[in-house]
Amino acid sequence: MRRVPQAAIEEMVKAALKPEGAEVCSELMGWLGDKNILVAERAARTLKKISETDAGALYAWRKKLLAEAFKATDVRVQWNLSIVLGRLPLKGRDKALVVDLMFERLRDKSGLNRTLAMQALMDLSENDAALRIRVTPIVREALEGGTPAMQARARKLLGVKRGRRADSKQ
Repeated sequence: MRRVPQAAIEEMVKAALKPEGAEVCSELMGWLGDKNILVAERAARTLKKISETDAGALYAWRKKLLAEAFKATDVRVQWNLSIVLGRLPLKGRDKALVVDLMFERLRDKSGLNRTLAMQALMDLSENDAALRIRVTPIVREALEGGTPAMQARARKLLGVKRGRRADSKQ
């Protein structure tokens, strides 16, 4: 994974989605903790690409993903793992830990970290009315006073057209 071209990453994504893809996913999990941050970033980006197609393919590694997300200090790794974790079909304690981590990331100095944490929370709240009630005001607040990236994502999440307030009629 040291200097892997984009085509090789795409091949890894395809291989990970095959029935024997567990080996590829296991290898990526190992690279997440690599001391070379470029290796960890590429692994996180590849995992994000896998989750775009089939987040369930990463479910078996949810505990490792969560542990790495808590340990990650590089914002690029954090961004990608936030997206992955938000897409996973989590329940119980695993979901509660991810929600706690995302609420913590909402206070991060990185605007993109806050934006992607907000996205992950909305994804996690898709079938969870109680969580949606907690998250929706945060998204509305981001629409009014967040960074430009947060405002754009909040508009998308709330289905608000540019220039309209979150509480206005469409």
